[in-house]
Amino acid sequence: MIYTFYPKKNTGKPIYTQLYEYIRDAIKTQKIISGTRLPSIREASSQLHLSKTTIESAYFQLATEGYIESLPKKGYYVSELMHYFEHQNEYVQHSPHTSELFSSQEPYFKNENVHEGSLDIKAWKKLYNHILFDRSESVYSPSSHQGELILRKAISQFVNGTRGGNTSPEQVVIGAGIQYLIGILAGMIKSTIRTAAVEDPGYEKARYVFEDYGFDTIDIPVGDDGLQIESLKASHAKIVYVSPSHQFPTGSLMPISKRLQLLSWADSVKGFILEDDYDSLIRFESKPVPCLQGLDQSDRVIYLGSFSKILTPALRISYMILPRRLMADYQSIAHRYTQSSSKLEQITLALFIQEGHIDKHLRKIKRIYHKKMTLLQKYLEKLWGDKVDLISADSGLHAVITLKSEKPPDQLVLFFENHGISVNIIRNVLHTYEISLSYSGIPFDELSNMT
Repeated sequence: MIYTFYPKKNTGKPIYTQLYEYIRDAIKTQKIISGTRLPSIREASSQLHLSKTTIESAYFQLATEGYIESLPKKGYYVSELMHYFEHQNEYVQHSPHTSELFSSQEPYFKNENVHEGSLDIKAWKKLYNHILFDRSESVYSPSSHQGELILRKAISQFVNGTRGGNTSPEQVVIGAGIQYLIGILAGMIKSTIRTAAVEDPGYEKARYVFEDYGFDTIDIPVGDDGLQIESLKASHAKIVYVSPSHQFPTGSLMPISKRLQLLSWADSVKGFILEDDYDSLIRFESKPVPCLQGLDQSDRVIYLGSFSKILTPALRISYMILPRRLMADYQSIAHRYTQSSSKLEQITLALFIQEGHIDKHLRKIKRIYHKKMTLLQKYLEKLWGDKVDLISADSGLHAVITLKSEKPPDQLVLFFENHGISVNIIRNVLHTYEISLSYSGIPFDELSNMT
């Protein structure tokens, strides 16, 4: 049995409470035995992709009730409680290793990678070595809390040129991951904004950050043309997280008319739009739709971007482009945050962009992923016949399909996982599933063998 913890929404319970109850029940049923060391707060936060505050709160409650104890300089251990529960659990099969609880949370799936060999490693290494040997002054000094100016200039030009943005380097903030940057934003605005709207279905980790900072979160349904504006207006939220150019997981694209309505909403409520431009540059046939930030006339859009899907997830460099009206607020709190991305990799990335390598790279991966998507489609049709239909595959690194199946959801997910593919079930109505699945990391030979 694999022990995993997946937070559940719409339960009315905070995430830390769900985690506390999960571990408590595992102790009671002896799936975690007495004397077992729990992962540290840092380890659990990293492996479960939850904030340290969430883990710490769950551990604190467990310790308060006596289920675990904190030993100085050693960590958290399960208390000696076995004799209280052994009779009621004598038929329960349990694992002797608590690490399974956490290490099994994120199974390894190749499709969550990017294509191996897509990044020009030789070019990257040459640029990196150039910094080490010819720009040695960069090696021995700390990074700017906002990010290296050379990279902020490159990103500003990149977004303006590829996404129709209207940005300057002074607005760009660099950080290791989108969640980290949303955390900085949440800390900036929490004194004036208490309610955040998020897409449903959508990027759950954005919700977690807002909740961990004490925001109330409201789900806004996503349709075929993106987020429902009328539901947003009724929510009384003052900030909304959206991915209008390639919504995850539905793959929907927000048309220009709705984009203008969304911008009008932000202006009317004096609020903000948090635009996550998730893998929007990877379009196979149509051109990328201009970003909201470039259309914004009221200085109300906060733009998020990342190089994880474009280049590689191993490169933890993301960026946030703030409206000019928020720059003073950012500068007032910026000293609280240490730069989380490697300075050397920031400069390498800046040169990679400036010298045109990224343009060549984008052309290359569009060819690669279009071919992979075609092979995946053939495989699904071979496997399911006319029961499967591809409904979104013109852009990004995941496809959305409808599938008619009598299998219950857990068996359907397990079926795909047994083939090394992680999927996300978006909807299930009358045995017709809407499913999102990535294909970027599946090798060509495996896709070819599938078909």
